[in-house]
Amino acid sequence: MLNFYDFIKAHPEELKQFSFKDLLFLIMDCPPDFTKSEDWADHNCFIHVLRGINRMYTREQSWQLEKGSTVFLKKGAIGIEKLVPEATCALMFYVSDEFIRSFIKENSTLIPPLDLSCRFNGQVIAIQETPVMTAFYESVVTYFSSGSQLSEHLLELKFKELLLNIVTSESNLELVGYFCKLAQSGMDDLQEIMENNCHFNLHLEDYARLCHRSLSTYKRDFYDVFGTAPGRWLQEKKLERACDLLRHTEKPISDVVLESGFVNFAHFDKLFKKQFGITPLKYRRQFSIPAIYTS
Repeated sequence: MLNFYDFIKAHPEELKQFSFKDLLFLIMDCPPDFTKSEDWADHNCFIHVLRGINRMYTREQSWQLEKGSTVFLKKGAIGIEKLVPEATCALMFYVSDEFIRSFIKENSTLIPPLDLSCRFNGQVIAIQETPVMTAFYESVVTYFSSGSQLSEHLLELKFKELLLNIVTSESNLELVGYFCKLAQSGMDDLQEIMENNCHFNLHLEDYARLCHRSLSTYKRDFYDVFGTAPGRWLQEKKLERACDLLRHTEKPISDVVLESGFVNFAHFDKLFKKQFGITPLKYRRQFSIPAIYTS
């Protein structure tokens, strides 16, 4: 899978963008021939739709984004599918966990008391539109239309303005709660990251990067959390996902392979037969609920 954040940073001539250190915002115009993609990033992203209708999805949930919609996308893997033939356009603001942590600590007096005992497991958190937020997005669009360059100081201020608008709004307490828990922990939640992204085709090095750990530290911490090696755990989770799709859906085997996070059918078929002693198709015929196939 493509690390979209890295791709954007490496191609400033192709995408209208402003960046400073690891902060990055851009205006993303999807061409008319774009239909669907699955990518990942090791940075969080705010997405504000300017036009068009898209479906954003993980393996468990999906969200429809249309003009005026804004969401906060946690770092990790995500799929995007265009739902209308017209080109779509969105503002995208990439920001690291560390920048959010630093901002929350610097502005803790502005944040009301919140219950941080709950887990914020979703990969996507919706952001409610307010007149202040609308004005902010409009101000950002003008930078792209004017063709002027932003100073690094002003760019950093715009990101802080975005976060300040969110934390001072009573309409986005779920997202504020997630920010506060992120700042409080001071450490990436390895378990949440793995559970949110295990059904996508990422490498161990990608998971380690998402967790802000070296590969060796990631493997050691993973074993402390799950009691097994990451490769074995990922294989089991992907096979569990495949079994669930085979039992409860009529999706073609090729779709089951991709949606379970496997690279190709041959690899999937070999692992599946080794684990269960039968082919995926025979498994579906035998265990589908309700039985949609007959032997």
